[in-house]
Amino acid sequence: MTNDRKRKIRLIALDVDGTLLDDQKQLPAANREALRAARARGVEIAIASGRMIPTIEPIETLLGLDCSIIAYNGGKVVSCRATGRRCLAHNPLSAGIAERLIRFSLEHGYLLNFYHEDVLYADRSVRRGEEFRAIYSGRTGAKYHLTDLDGLRGTSPTKLILLSSPPDCDRLQREFSAEFRSDVNVTRSDPEYLEFMAPGVDKGSALPVLAGDQGIAVEEILAMGDADNDLELVSRAGLGVAVGNARPRVKAAARRVTQRSNNDGAVAEAVERWVLNGEEWW
Repeated sequence: MTNDRKRKIRLIALDVDGTLLDDQKQLPAANREALRAARARGVEIAIASGRMIPTIEPIETLLGLDCSIIAYNGGKVVSCRATGRRCLAHNPLSAGIAERLIRFSLEHGYLLNFYHEDVLYADRSVRRGEEFRAIYSGRTGAKYHLTDLDGLRGTSPTKLILLSSPPDCDRLQREFSAEFRSDVNVTRSDPEYLEFMAPGVDKGSALPVLAGDQGIAVEEILAMGDADNDLELVSRAGLGVAVGNARPRVKAAARRVTQRSNNDGAVAEAVERWVLNGEEWW
């Protein structure tokens, strides 16, 4: 019997939007029940999201579980409440890159989400700012602190999001990826979001941090996701699972793909099959 065959899942790391939650941003009851059953067997649960910590914690409350958190697409990793929400890792974007993106957003009229010390800032004067703030707040529950972003020059944010129409974000992603190359991780989650993190920062890079804190191997982690910003999360975990509604690139990187989508309990399917019932995945 190989080591793989002896290996059990000891931690489940879950993306939120498009994975754990349905399209109406509700938590399917089957997901909650399956995760509680896994936790009763000693499996730890982690939430892995592009969201900020204050908007992830309500999901934790819905689950009724004490979870570790991978926030800001891996920009910050914190422990569960029981251990005091210790900061396990924080890798902010450089102040120089942030200043370039502030200048770009103000010159061209784009809303730029600026995350610093778990507060979300945006410039009050941006054209169409109200429209895109409503989109983002409606999906995540985040509260904006409106300011003059010029005053935040020289500050290193945990991450940035530039918001625009999906076709515009497609174009800007190509342009910024070519401009920044290896200096910035440029990725997408929702179609209107273009996200910027420090180089090497992604959800997958946070898994060894959590594994080290838990005293387990990365190979003992089941991780689930659906979008481009989940690609490294799914590919790096021992058991990477793409939900049925995942993008093709994420499905290609995963060991397994659920039959169900996020709307009918894909997380419950994965937990029941590969954690509770012990179905082979290696």
